[in-house]
Amino acid sequence: MLLNRVAIATAMIITLGGNAIALTKPTLSHQVIAQIPTNSPPGHRTQSGGWIKDLNLTPQQIQLIKQIRTQSKLQITQKRQAVRQAQQELHNLIAGTASTQQVRDKYNQIKVIRQQLADAQFENTLAIREILNPAQRQKFADSMYKKPAPNQPPKQN
Repeated sequence: MLLNRVAIATAMIITLGGNAIALTKPTLSHQVIAQIPTNSPPGHRTQSGGWIKDLNLTPQQIQLIKQIRTQSKLQITQKRQAVRQAQQELHNLIAGTASTQQVRDKYNQIKVIRQQLADAQFENTLAIREILNPAQRQKFADSMYKKPAPNQPPKQN
């Protein structure tokens, strides 16, 4: 009976993808901060030209932000790939003959990797915050919590 419940719960997590796991995150701030683009294509920018343009940054600030994003890009990309791979492995474990403990261990591994990804993105945000003046920080914070326009698709992590 317990095995059936675990299998059903895990199947729901896989079916729902990151949305179900995102519900286990401790704070909203990690979810919102995770939306800050580190290597997003131009389609993920706001219609006014992106949050960088909206902050009226100096050329030096723009250069520093580019450096921060470049330095963290590889780590964030690797963590995202690790999450995808672990999710596929979890799927295979659920579909196969793995023990409940093996399935649980893989699920916990995914939670750890997702937390590491959120932490890396948060550190990126803090580094960018440090180079902004108070007015820019306010706009930066506002842009993180702003809902997308009705005709704009939501940002993907």
